[in-house]
Amino acid sequence: MDDQVQFNVSAPWSWNARHFVDRGCPRTGGTEFLLYSDSHVTGGLEITSHPYVLTNCLGFPQSGRLGPVLALYFDDHSPDLDVQPMDKTDTDGWLNLTLDDEIACIISLVTEMRLRSGGPVRSFKGEEDLRGTPHLYGHHVPEWTATQRPIYPTPKQIGLESLDGWMDRYFALGREDAVTLVRAARQFRDALWVADTDPELAWLLLVSALEVIAGREALRDVDPSELLRQELPGLAAQLVETGGEAHLAAVAPQLVGVVRATARFMSCVEQYLPGPPPVRPEEYAQVGWDWPNLKKRVSQVYGYRSARLHGGVPFPSPLCQVPMLSGEALDERPSGLAAAAGNASWLAKDLPMHLHTFGYIVRGCLLQWWQKSSSGTSTEASAMSPSPVLESDDTR
Repeated sequence: MDDQVQFNVSAPWSWNARHFVDRGCPRTGGTEFLLYSDSHVTGGLEITSHPYVLTNCLGFPQSGRLGPVLALYFDDHSPDLDVQPMDKTDTDGWLNLTLDDEIACIISLVTEMRLRSGGPVRSFKGEEDLRGTPHLYGHHVPEWTATQRPIYPTPKQIGLESLDGWMDRYFALGREDAVTLVRAARQFRDALWVADTDPELAWLLLVSALEVIAGREALRDVDPSELLRQELPGLAAQLVETGGEAHLAAVAPQLVGVVRATARFMSCVEQYLPGPPPVRPEEYAQVGWDWPNLKKRVSQVYGYRSARLHGGVPFPSPLCQVPMLSGEALDERPSGLAAAAGNASWLAKDLPMHLHTFGYIVRGCLLQWWQKSSSGTSTEASAMSPSPVLESDDTR
């Protein structure tokens, strides 16, 4: 082990934990957390991906309520944490999440279940402490409001085995990709959490989840200064004139995030688009899954998102309502010729898809991006689909 091992403060806490194990840092203790969901966990009892052990609590959440369904044990190999350097503003790794909730966000993305950590319930000190010490002073049950008819249904149950291998794919990511994944996964998890009570916010969060990986793709293997020169040559020239190349290099990473945002977003969806859902409604309620058709519909969603953020224009009311059931599955889009609410009306062509359909696209894109970005795995991104985590077709 190196004589001095330090935290990479610009990396997720949960990703750093594996880094310290790989560096040979000694174990200093451990902590157990409880993760809460309204979905039931079935299958195996335990999955290990050192330094984590994920255990099925065998809890069964009552209808409309959260229950502790997973226990997360963390084997702590962390070195002493020095004070965060404060010689400059640094938000490269800022996530505003605890280690356990970072893991909860990742699991939520993999399984499509609502999942939050309630915090620690037991701590272990040193190698000899086999029983640990229970403590609940930092623990609280997350708050969530259920509805009788969900706008965005989530699985009623998931198999623990569906999580096997995903944590190793997380640790296979580089630092910047790990930050990107957790940020995107958090947007997706939070969208699931509020979908039934604030669907407009869920729409915004889902679009943001895709923008996270789209922004990362735009910067991968690209010099921000050169990208700014290509897209905004006048501005790049002004920056160089003001402070030279060093000034351009310092400012460019902060500006490229807004360069060609729409085109970057659509390109990301096209590249990582999953296949159609495995169970679909009647044909009249389906969304055509060819890219020209989906491109138009996704572009409409992005337009509604921009209008909501920048003009305060609410999302169309039919896109925030409970979808109808047609055959074996919920409608993928509003199926009427037109719809009205209050003092507004919309033709069918202006109602691209329901919230849960867009959520399926977002989750599929995030999983495929994750698979492609990780190393040391044998499954190709093109084979990925967001559906295998469900135990059966009737789990919704």
